[in-house]
Amino acid sequence: MLDQERIYSILELLKLFNNSDKIASNLVQNFFRSRKHMGSKDRKFVSSSFWNILRHRSKIRWHLTLLDIEITNERELFLELFFLNTRYKNNLIEIKKLLLLKLKDFMNIAEEDLHFLESLNFDGFYNNKMPEPVYYELPEYLITSVKKSYPNDWKEVLLSLNKEAFFDIRINNLKVKSREEIKALLQDINIPVEYSKYSPLGIRLSKRFPIEGHQLFKNGNIEIQGEASQLASLLLDVKPGMSVADICSGAGGKSLILADIMNNKGRILSLDTNKKRLENASVRLKRAGVHNVERRLVKPNWNVSGLENKFDLVLIDAPCSGIGTWSRSPDSRFNFDQKKLNDLIKIQSELLSKASMMVAPGGKLAYIVCSFLIEEGVDQIEKFKENNKIEFSEINMFNMWNDTILPMNGIEYPFQSELKKSILINPAKYNVDGFFISMFQRRR
Repeated sequence: MLDQERIYSILELLKLFNNSDKIASNLVQNFFRSRKHMGSKDRKFVSSSFWNILRHRSKIRWHLTLLDIEITNERELFLELFFLNTRYKNNLIEIKKLLLLKLKDFMNIAEEDLHFLESLNFDGFYNNKMPEPVYYELPEYLITSVKKSYPNDWKEVLLSLNKEAFFDIRINNLKVKSREEIKALLQDINIPVEYSKYSPLGIRLSKRFPIEGHQLFKNGNIEIQGEASQLASLLLDVKPGMSVADICSGAGGKSLILADIMNNKGRILSLDTNKKRLENASVRLKRAGVHNVERRLVKPNWNVSGLENKFDLVLIDAPCSGIGTWSRSPDSRFNFDQKKLNDLIKIQSELLSKASMMVAPGGKLAYIVCSFLIEEGVDQIEKFKENNKIEFSEINMFNMWNDTILPMNGIEYPFQSELKKSILINPAKYNVDGFFISMFQRRR
């Protein structure tokens, strides 16, 4: 493809995104799937510009507003080319050649449409006059929350959300192949891979790759799962033969790894209110060779009748803002607001209450969110502790690490500086998703 055709594709994508409620990553995937003529370099150019615009949209629009210019998809793209594009940045001559001489068959762009670019200072994209919500691409209430979670590192945490995300996979021990064998077999994708720093089951690819088409994925030898999610699951210390409840199991990511650790022995009850997610989980479970997971669809207002005091471990993979994973889904922030956060906080509290009734005497309760907001993590646990201090005692995650992950790979507990017992993962510091992990044990 010529670059002008790539530009046209970017504008098509932006228009589709603006007029759709689909997740951006799914939209991009479908866009490329329907355009099989596009080569890998074309897809890379188009997707890179598209994600650049979404990650920096507030800043781009701030510059246009400052110049008193109407915000359009085309002008957003012009600024991406000038400020952020690795091929065209700070090169007005080449940008004008690209848009004026080569786009005449696709778009009606006059030279005066580009005059405003001459008013821009290339070095001033990150302008100190920008309000914090513009600079960090987040609303004020979320910035305030992050400041509470990370009083000293909040700037680094917020900036990490605008960096291109890493891509992690997990080996499936139920399929026999070792991590060493799988790493060797992944050489055919021609992308650098390395072992995950903390998870003994993880492999990190240097960039995103459609791994779903690889034979290792089709055979169930590997699963797509972030390293922080792997760590959260390993820390639960499940054993073969245990009875486990996975609340809000979604497409089954945690159930998959728990079944692996349990060697397919015991029982995992996977609960979710979304039928489609449970159906997707069925496909993943079958591919991975898992047969000890029972999927159960529950109503939004489900109760624990018949499940009281039944489980050695109850895991709440709670619905949350997901802000800890926004580096891989920057569009999530566009559909999130204070009301949604308040609604989620209420749901999380209700789930903690329900889950606590399902734990057998002496059993464990785990609460996990892919978020570092204080309202979804620390505050929830403090309320639970206050209301359940007689029945439940908080478990020190330092000890859980030493009992589970340390013997597997010899990596010492890395999170000493965060919280006393729970774990609040700093994504900027540890280069994994931002997670909150807390566990309790019920008295016998």
